[in-house]
Amino acid sequence: MPSPPHRAIPREFAGDDVVVVGPPGGPLRYFRAPADGGPLDPDGPDAEEFTYARPFILELEITRRCNLRCVHCYADAADRRFADELTAEEIAAVLDDGRDLGIRELSLTGGEVFCREDFFGIVDAGLARGFDVRFVTNGTLLDDARLEALCRRPIKLVTVSLDAVSAGAHERIRGAGSHAPAVGAIERLAAAGVRVSVITAFSKLNLADFDALLDFCVARGVDWQVQMTSAKGRCPREITLSPAEHYALGEKVAAAMTADLPIHVIPMDDMATFSHFGPLSALSETWQRQCTGGLLNVFVRANGDVTPCSALCFDECVVGNVRRESLRAVCREARCRDVLAWAAPEDLRGVCADCPFRLDCRGGCPEILLSMCRDRHENEYCYHRFEQARILREALGDA
Repeated sequence: MPSPPHRAIPREFAGDDVVVVGPPGGPLRYFRAPADGGPLDPDGPDAEEFTYARPFILELEITRRCNLRCVHCYADAADRRFADELTAEEIAAVLDDGRDLGIRELSLTGGEVFCREDFFGIVDAGLARGFDVRFVTNGTLLDDARLEALCRRPIKLVTVSLDAVSAGAHERIRGAGSHAPAVGAIERLAAAGVRVSVITAFSKLNLADFDALLDFCVARGVDWQVQMTSAKGRCPREITLSPAEHYALGEKVAAAMTADLPIHVIPMDDMATFSHFGPLSALSETWQRQCTGGLLNVFVRANGDVTPCSALCFDECVVGNVRRESLRAVCREARCRDVLAWAAPEDLRGVCADCPFRLDCRGGCPEILLSMCRDRHENEYCYHRFEQARILREALGDA
């Protein structure tokens, strides 16, 4: 008898759900959902399992160059050439490694991908190797020629960064003149039949725009990926959300995710801690009882550095460089698993050490622990922690 799926989760609006199999509290296994929508047999001959040696998706940062200078950019991108970026030939070698490992999904990111003159050559190299290709863009450079070129190719998904419906809020983050082209890109891509989604990183600068952004995506029928801005790259700590603001954002995301909407609202792992109250408690269902960096995705930076995912772009998370060794070696040695060995329930401290969810949560998203918390073994951006503190304050106030 096939094991029942633990849950199916859409990854980056991939269109192909990742089916997670495993008993409650036990080890999990990750599979591509059967194309025919039928039941999964994890031990069958057609089962496609993802492991640290064969991640689900290859994230490839093809440039750090960008025509904008967003205040929260993790890559510290700028409108100049970076001398250490991978060449087209080096990128082709990475794609060969990914194909040989059995990876079938390719996500291109930057910087701004359209700042790379050979962008469509990289896309074609991915398609020629059998990858399903998607990419992220700020939308401002999508001219008629690029739109026409996209329409000639089977692009799986284009994700456009949009941080607010109001031009003022969006441009406080991304710069003057960035809003109208981004909105126009979303609408032109959708009108041309290209599958498009929106991604938003929330900070103090745009938290008030949540409802308007949700209405915008619903009105246009585009899926929405939601995450929290974190203090890394050039992002100043003072614009990031407080734990109370993070909790309020989580409540809004959970309400939208569980509502009967014609779009998917997909929270990233920084939103997926445990709560005692619905609908916020639904966000913990998107958490896989561990960080899946390196397992469901592996990230190659523009300079060749490899990390478990694009969020974990810290020097201490670098597990190799494709200029010195192959991506195959990095994955087959499961280095991404090893570099995150510190994110274990037995190493939690403070409130996290006594948390009833600690075995399932493991402290939550390592990126938040590293960028936003004073101690990587105690998550200050945790719904349970916030709720316990609120209950205590209310009890003391009534005393």
